[in-house]
Amino acid sequence: MILNKNFLLTIFVLIFTIPFLAQSKESKWTAGVSYALAKYTPEQSKLMGYQFVHQFPRLDVSRHLVGGFSLNAAVAAGQIIDPQLNEYLTLDATVRYDFNRSDDNAVPYLLLGVSSINALISSSTLNFGAGNTLWFSQQYGVNFQAMLRYSSDKTYLQKSHKYFSVGIVYSFIPRNLVRRVWGR
Repeated sequence: MILNKNFLLTIFVLIFTIPFLAQSKESKWTAGVSYALAKYTPEQSKLMGYQFVHQFPRLDVSRHLVGGFSLNAAVAAGQIIDPQLNEYLTLDATVRYDFNRSDDNAVPYLLLGVSSINALISSSTLNFGAGNTLWFSQQYGVNFQAMLRYSSDKTYLQKSHKYFSVGIVYSFIPRNLVRRVWGR
């Protein structure tokens, strides 16, 4: 458990320091805080003891790489909302593709990634999903995301499940919003 606490502390430090150290005219860093929900089937909940895992806050940081690709890292713990799940921690890393629309007001994307989930047992998942960020100002937006977390059949307690999140995103460098047709 000490290793997990040290690892979590390292992730938190990186989330809050990398964006400040890496800002320049060329950088395209964002950070966000969201509410997340892991949803298991009723059959899975009989084995695991729960069907829903509520997580708040889910903290994430993203960096635009090249073209329509960006890299995202996130951390969330279930114990913030549900004290019974004090062993549920998830660390995520994803690559997103936004169809080269990162400068638009609405930025849909597809994602592929991995998660490390530390619950009753530790396991990893392969993640597939989609999302959309709606920018309502030059620096703030709202992000919606849905993932399928695939877990191999060898894992007894950690089954494949759906994972949803909604939250606020902050861009460290103001964005140039595309004017809407009705605003011209």
